[in-house]
Amino acid sequence: MTDVSPIHTVHKRVCHTFLRHWKAHNNAYPKLIKMPPEELRQFNIVNSFGKPNELWGVPIEIDPNTTGVMIAIDGTELPLIEGY
Repeated sequence: MTDVSPIHTVHKRVCHTFLRHWKAHNNAYPKLIKMPPEELRQFNIVNSFGKPNELWGVPIEIDPNTTGVMIAIDGTELPLIEGY
């Protein structure tokens, strides 16, 4: 059994949600990503070569009241989960 780093899990969830969004919205980029503070900290560690609090030009906001969501181009919320 292999332990999966929570840091890499956060990054994987965000990337999988991007893939789902692109598939559902004709390759359009989402408006926004919201994450709880600890997950955003972990995400920024993995994404250290990119801009903090941003991925591929999409801003990432801290929201302590969420488990992590992507705000789609049409305003709907997609949960940050693995699988696409």
